Amino acid sequence: MTCEEVRIALGAHALGALDPEEALEIDHHLATCEACGAELMELEGVSAFLGKVSERDVELVASPPRQVLDRLLNDRARRNRRGRILMSVAASAAVLVVGGTVWTAIQTRPAPESAAAGAPAAARSSEPASDAPRMLQDDSSAERAAPAESVQPRKAKPSASATGQSESDVAPYGAATPKPSASPMPSRKAVENGREFTGADRAAGYRATVLAWPTAKGTELGVRVSGVPVETSCALVVVGLDGRRETTMDWVVSRESYQDKAVFRSETTMSVREIARFEIVDRKGERLVVVPVPDKARE
Repeated sequence: MTCEEVRIALGAHALGALDPEEALEIDHHLATCEACGAELMELEGVSAFLGKVSERDVELVASPPRQVLDRLLNDRARRNRRGRILMSVAASAAVLVVGGTVWTAIQTRPAPESAAAGAPAAARSSEPASDAPRMLQDDSSAERAAPAESVQPRKAKPSASATGQSESDVAPYGAATPKPSASPMPSRKAVENGREFTGADRAAGYRATVLAWPTAKGTELGVRVSGVPVETSCALVVVGLDGRRETTMDWVVSRESYQDKAVFRSETTMSVREIARFEIVDRKGERLVVVPVPDKARE
């Protein structure tokens, strides 16, 4: 017999359930095979253990009592119910977490009204409020837009001489003493009461016209340039007979200003009789155009 055949029959041999001839063959094999003999030694305690089992025990295994089955079924149902409760609790917690996240996101999202209201404020803050004076239309359009009675001259700032400052104390380019006015251009009648001065740099092709009309505390000015390259930053410098210099706020020449024949408004604390000339300068302070004031204009 082979080892496989012997090991299949070892259980029955240990219980003494084999035929004598078959049991003899197994004994001969076990005498020469240590592996099968060791396996038989492991099965020796089985017969003693089975000897303790009664017929009643066998009947209970074949058909367990109703109480045992009910207890097993109840335990299984209890475990299933506990599992369902735990799943319901976990699902409820997940719903609460997701709902809280969505609610927080909705509450922290900026309202459309506030965003729309912030857009004009951002646009206004991005405009260079102190960089360039407002552009105004030419005399004819300004005359239609506002009557002469509505013109109110801007209050001029005191000059350097009036405050006891020397010429070196006057604010440099870009930080002007008299701030340009944002009011509309006066009517044609008001302009006719003032003076118009022109100047040119023929070599460069630059031209400038300065309109000046007296006010209670100085002179209101309007400047129109031509030939100056687009995107050039310009400022008007008022030079007095006594050497005083007042620089207005600067503005940037644009295509729109040429198309609209825009006039850039400013003012000075000096009267026309005190002005020697006007200078149009760029951001570096280099003169682009000089507009002289004739002696007869100061009479």
